[in-house]
Amino acid sequence: MNAAAHNPFAPASDEVARSYHGYLDDRLVKLSPEVSPADPQAVLAHESFRDMVMGDPYPCVVGRGLLRRGDYRFGCYPALGTVESARAVAADLWQFVQDFPIRQENLASFVASYDGPACATEEQFEEVLWRQLQLLHDLDREHHGWSPIVGSDPNTKGFSFSFAGRPFFIVGMHPASSRIARRPGRPTMVFNAHEQFDLLRESGLMSRITQTIRTRDHKLQGTVNPALVLFDGDHPETVMYSGRVPDEGWKCPVHIAARPAAAPAVTQPADVPDLPDLPDSAVRDR
Repeated sequence: MNAAAHNPFAPASDEVARSYHGYLDDRLVKLSPEVSPADPQAVLAHESFRDMVMGDPYPCVVGRGLLRRGDYRFGCYPALGTVESARAVAADLWQFVQDFPIRQENLASFVASYDGPACATEEQFEEVLWRQLQLLHDLDREHHGWSPIVGSDPNTKGFSFSFAGRPFFIVGMHPASSRIARRPGRPTMVFNAHEQFDLLRESGLMSRITQTIRTRDHKLQGTVNPALVLFDGDHPETVMYSGRVPDEGWKCPVHIAARPAAAPAVTQPADVPDLPDLPDSAVRDR
């Protein structure tokens, strides 16, 4: 783990409930603030999530590969959409960005699992998902600018959610999702780096992977994901984040603000040396 850089979201106190875990040697281990046994709640949440993804019918072959290799980090947090969980996720997601530089041979994802809320509908989950992303952005903009390689308008194609200078495609998952592949036991967010998709396109692998995933998803669900029609068109990727097919005219509620400008430096007047006392005659002669 890269511990050289300073994490701007991790205070010295225990007020941020961090849960940065990795799957090493076939077991979950807590990696921050120091290597230690995994939190019991994180173990249960991780086992449930891993069982879902590694099950034979699960459509995302990329996600299955990441979990098989251990190229991911997993966290278990307080309820989605709360300041407490946003602060903890911010600290751990920043660490993930440091630990996993973008490399074609090393695709990786960050998985955040939440202790509620128990959303009965897709609309309820969508509301807390956007609230969480707004909280994360508000925290991040104090320290980082928006990634220059993606747009910052969540209602325009070309947008990706930027955090710590890295753009992410967000996959929201919850037990009440209409899509079987998005039904873990707990509310969950998966952060996938936008640049990883660019590398797959450049290598010529993206189209084949996409077709494989969609074919497997159709086999699992029995229908094609209707949100793909919007995603393949001129709509922004935000229509895919929550898993709910948005209504016509839907607008993403997240407000992206510029990073606050640094306060201008206050110029201190230069010290003026004391002038020597002049004789009265010198003053009269001037």
